[in-house]
Amino acid sequence: MASLRIMRITIFEDGFAENLNPLALTRPVFALRCGTRLLYEKVLDRYPDAYASFFMRGWLAEVYLEKFSGHGRIKAINDLNWLRGDDHLIVNGRWLFEESLVESEEVVAVKNETIVYAYLKEDTLNEGLRKVKNLMELLDWAKMEVGVKRLDEAKIINYPWDLVAWNGEEIRREFPRLKNSLPRKDLSEFQSIGVVGEKDNLLIAKGANIYPNVVFDTSGGPILVDEGAKILSFSIISGPSYIGKNSWILGGKIRGGTSIGPLCRVGGEVEETIIHGHTNKYHAGFIGHSYIGEWVNLGGLTTTSDLKNDYSDVEVYINGKLINTGRLKVGSFIGDHTKTGIGTMFTTGSTVGVMCNLISSGAPLPKYVPSFVWFYRGKMGRGLGLDSMLRTARKVMSRRGVEMSEAEERLYRYLYERTRQERERLIKIYRKRRW
Repeated sequence: MASLRIMRITIFEDGFAENLNPLALTRPVFALRCGTRLLYEKVLDRYPDAYASFFMRGWLAEVYLEKFSGHGRIKAINDLNWLRGDDHLIVNGRWLFEESLVESEEVVAVKNETIVYAYLKEDTLNEGLRKVKNLMELLDWAKMEVGVKRLDEAKIINYPWDLVAWNGEEIRREFPRLKNSLPRKDLSEFQSIGVVGEKDNLLIAKGANIYPNVVFDTSGGPILVDEGAKILSFSIISGPSYIGKNSWILGGKIRGGTSIGPLCRVGGEVEETIIHGHTNKYHAGFIGHSYIGEWVNLGGLTTTSDLKNDYSDVEVYINGKLINTGRLKVGSFIGDHTKTGIGTMFTTGSTVGVMCNLISSGAPLPKYVPSFVWFYRGKMGRGLGLDSMLRTARKVMSRRGVEMSEAEERLYRYLYERTRQERERLIKIYRKRRW
């Protein structure tokens, strides 16, 4: 099928966005990572001439208006009127976008009850916008107006572990495109590096620095080392893997299925894990089948279990409910700005909210830790309060030359109040159990 010429794109969150908490507490679902790109980048990369708008939960809008203020292609957030004036591709932000599945005729594509995408002409949009009050009403109206197509092959992210499970496949899928577009170095420029497998499956971008005695194993899939990344001696990186811009690998063992975002510092052993960005894991310790948020610091020997001793399916707490993942290996999901002390241990299928401070007591942490909680000497509590947490976050960000904006601070203050009831309830329950 010929590529469809798209000039306007809207990417939206639907009612299942909070199934991706705690990762989606601080960002829209389409700003999560899978493979080498964030989910919204996968769409915009396919249509480089198109302008875009986003629909997201209201409490995120101010921060993302600020983040995208200098992005020339992103024109609106939560603005229904922007859909007027042209044909439009409207994409669910939980879809691992595949351009080949987009029809050239007006249609609403669905998987089960989930709207995957809609392609609507200008006249249809203008008529619908006169009858509805929000985007989801518009899409429901369009189903009846232009018809529905089933798209069962679409990959929809329903829970955090889906991002991890499809990460390696996404790296493989994106690699050929990046190989043809990203300026790269010739491997002969590097001394004493080893490549196991096809050298053609190793892409080292210009500006990356590879120290001697580094081994790349592409026998399981491609490896991309992005601009400004630094791989120190005695590191072993197995594909499929992505090392993001300006990230460092410090003698680490990076196994297949791993994506590391920009400006991370990673050592120890990492397997089938996504590290979103600006996160430190300098030291020894194992992280497996996990998604680690932004501005997280994992102390030395911090370790996640990703396999139960009885080899049964892993269960994970999502929005207060224990969900059977149907998977044998699931690690931990850790929200932004959370910190762990030395020797911290996570049990299989753990979930930790944003801005937590976790100090090892010699035993694994609780399976679920709500946002803005300190865990110290085996006790769950409020710590020194939100202002202290924000001061720490600002210090951490300033070390990478980033300043927390007033909009970001307001977001965290809002989330603190939004999660207060859950936090107080669990602190009370946990203290009673210990007593």
